[in-house]
Amino acid sequence: MDESHLKILKCPKCGKKLLFNGGIAVADIADGEIVCEKGHTWPITQGIPSLVHPPINEEDAKWISDYDQMAENYDELVKEYDTWLGIDMMKEREGFNTFIPIEGSCRSIDVSIGTGANFIALYNQFKDQMERFNLHGMDLSTGMLNVSQRKFKDAGFTVGLTHGSVFNIPFQKNLFDIVLHSGGINTFSDIPGALNEMLRIAKPGGIIIVVDEGLSPEKRETEEGKAIIKTNSLFAAKPPLEHIPEKAKDVEVNFVMNETFYQIVFKK
Repeated sequence: MDESHLKILKCPKCGKKLLFNGGIAVADIADGEIVCEKGHTWPITQGIPSLVHPPINEEDAKWISDYDQMAENYDELVKEYDTWLGIDMMKEREGFNTFIPIEGSCRSIDVSIGTGANFIALYNQFKDQMERFNLHGMDLSTGMLNVSQRKFKDAGFTVGLTHGSVFNIPFQKNLFDIVLHSGGINTFSDIPGALNEMLRIAKPGGIIIVVDEGLSPEKRETEEGKAIIKTNSLFAAKPPLEHIPEKAKDVEVNFVMNETFYQIVFKK
């Protein structure tokens, strides 16, 4: 990790700023430690700082273990959705790019980055403009983080990656133009807490985008929709609008990917 990444993080225990342990003055560090002003230390492994606190509960740990085991094959598994749901998942991910400013810098974070597919979709559309993006990704699955790190390196662009929890995001407030989460919130043990954290790290006027399995009201009444839900009960989920933070502005709900996923968009 480099100093620009470090400067926008915070200690997940106390909220204080972080420094390279021992005052290491280097442009980039692959393995070592960072320490906060109160002395809490956190490891860096292969350039990825681990800032998980408090420890995740048993319910969330089960999902993370599943994702770790699926990480290397996850992209192939997701392709099964294309045939089953009649969609092109990577093309659908490019739809997030409609929220990118036409010009100027854009600092974005994918708070459950998985294998990095959303930023690969961004790269596919903005290959000649990547210098204006400041990209960050976070996940609780180290397996997913390792896969995404490899993909970004192969593609030739940089994403600051962090091992962290969406329930206590280890970034300072008011940072990001775009906060993205796709595919996970349905299984979160604390949905209100996660949404409040996403709002906290967005800049004033920043956009938060939340997408997960959930059929539209019309789709769930069709025979196709009933069959989808019978096969995978996650598609019975409804947009968690009751958990949107009170301070959120301009809340919108749409159904994407052939009306099989909900998309909630709101602003800070």
